[in-house]
Amino acid sequence: MLALPADDTRHPAQFVFDLGTLGGPPGRLAFVISGAAPWVAAGRDAIAAATQAQTLSAWPGQAWAKSLTVRQVLIEKRATFRCTPGLARPAARLATGLWGAGDFIEGPYPATLEGAVRSGLQAADGVIADA
Repeated sequence: MLALPADDTRHPAQFVFDLGTLGGPPGRLAFVISGAAPWVAAGRDAIAAATQAQTLSAWPGQAWAKSLTVRQVLIEKRATFRCTPGLARPAARLATGLWGAGDFIEGPYPATLEGAVRSGLQAADGVIADA
């Protein structure tokens, strides 16, 4: 996973995952756009074009970036919370003996399955350490 500089006008994606390194097809990337209402309103073609332009901007002069094609744009309006600068997410340790886990718990990942899994592992480690 790599964090990307994003904005509401030219660069929609905040994160990119290399699916090949995660056991998926080699050469396939997945871009994550949180709080995407302006992009959804612009439509799938606008999202695809802006994401391709963002890729070229993030990796200027790279031949592989120029050869990327958009295979699919998925829109899930309730999949993630809005990851904004300064967002205060709750810590995993909610109280003595009480641990929380999930994609909304404080951590380095956005609202993704990976964030939820790592949060669960952190909570399990905390429970064991408390025992």
